[in-house]
Amino acid sequence: MSLLLCRQEAVSRPYYVEALDVHLYSSQELCYVIYHHPLLVMEEFVDERLIGFIRDELNMGNLAARLEKGAGGENSDELLFAILTECFYYTPPEISQYRQRVASLRKKTPAEFEKERADYLFSIGQYGKAVQIYETLLESGNKPEERADREFTGKLWNNLGAAYARLFQTTKAFQAYEKAGEYLGMDEPERKMYFLAELNPELRSRLRPSDQEKREAWEREAGEAREKAAQSREILKLEQLLERDPEEGLEEAAELVKKWKREYRSMV
Repeated sequence: MSLLLCRQEAVSRPYYVEALDVHLYSSQELCYVIYHHPLLVMEEFVDERLIGFIRDELNMGNLAARLEKGAGGENSDELLFAILTECFYYTPPEISQYRQRVASLRKKTPAEFEKERADYLFSIGQYGKAVQIYETLLESGNKPEERADREFTGKLWNNLGAAYARLFQTTKAFQAYEKAGEYLGMDEPERKMYFLAELNPELRSRLRPSDQEKREAWEREAGEAREKAAQSREILKLEQLLERDPEEGLEEAAELVKKWKREYRSMV
């Protein structure tokens, strides 16, 4: 992630935004995150830790005091607007547009808003956090007064399956797609379940019978995906490292694998 800055402030302890895996070193960076990621900051973003960063690192005592006074209040969105206004990084018309975006999101039902948040977390690779929200929504949907319509529930199961698949939890992904099929029809979930069974052969016995034309199309698609994965730049790099001097190659290969592990952990 890269940020466009106008000035650099003397920050000794940057503010870490876990969902984006980025450290903030200035008020401009903070405003950038707020402005471009509203679904990440509309719930419990302005807390004691952020206020301390604004007061102690950005030397914006008046803004910090204003945020402390409003923290825990009913309209937490006003705290975000206050930060954008006081930092002078965005123009009044831009802040007005941001207000409209936030107001539009707040008009959604609680379940719709939470699904939007989960979908956004999924889009930036925070699959574990997305799973938590999808599962909470599906559990709450069992209550008569909170029961969602079939299409909405089906989309939740489908997206839960996609998130589990990204976490390599193929059995849970398969089960979620099965549930999605009950609500949305089996065509698209069935295709995804086929690919999961390619990754996890233990799931093959649970596949539904499909017509030959579908199976052949899926087999071609799976073959193309395997070929593409085999030619992955990172995989080729690992192979080249292992072909070099054993000691040097293994050391660099180990660093590459560590990098992959860090990237994977950041997704969970």
